[in-house]
Amino acid sequence: MKKQAFARTIRAASAAALLAFAVSGPAAHAQFARGEGVVSPRASVDRDFLIGAWSDEGNCSASVAFTADGGYTTADGLQGEWSLSGDALTLSGEAGATTLTIVPIDRNTMEVIGEDGSHDRQTRCAGDLGTVHIDDLRIA
Repeated sequence: MKKQAFARTIRAASAAALLAFAVSGPAAHAQFARGEGVVSPRASVDRDFLIGAWSDEGNCSASVAFTADGGYTTADGLQGEWSLSGDALTLSGEAGATTLTIVPIDRNTMEVIGEDGSHDRQTRCAGDLGTVHIDDLRIA
């Protein structure tokens, strides 16, 4: 009896794996053939993806908010402008400019790679712009 239950579980898992493989598309098939496994598709980076408040380690009290007009502000009051070209996010403000590489994980998570090669995982804050209030934004 235990062998039959085990066999049913294996058949169900195999069927689910085959179905996932079938709907994953040619790129995933090529990765699988190279031994890299099947990777789920990532979100794309565009203005709509970035707009909102983001934080690291889920601490939305220390968020940065990107607004639709190209402005940004941090919870500690730093402000400036942002622009996006492909996956390159450029932040400019009083302290100068820096360019970061954005790697979207899903619609609410991204990996941010600094100019120095550092990595930081950011998650979208719930609500409008987290702890940053739109009334406080004064972008020139």
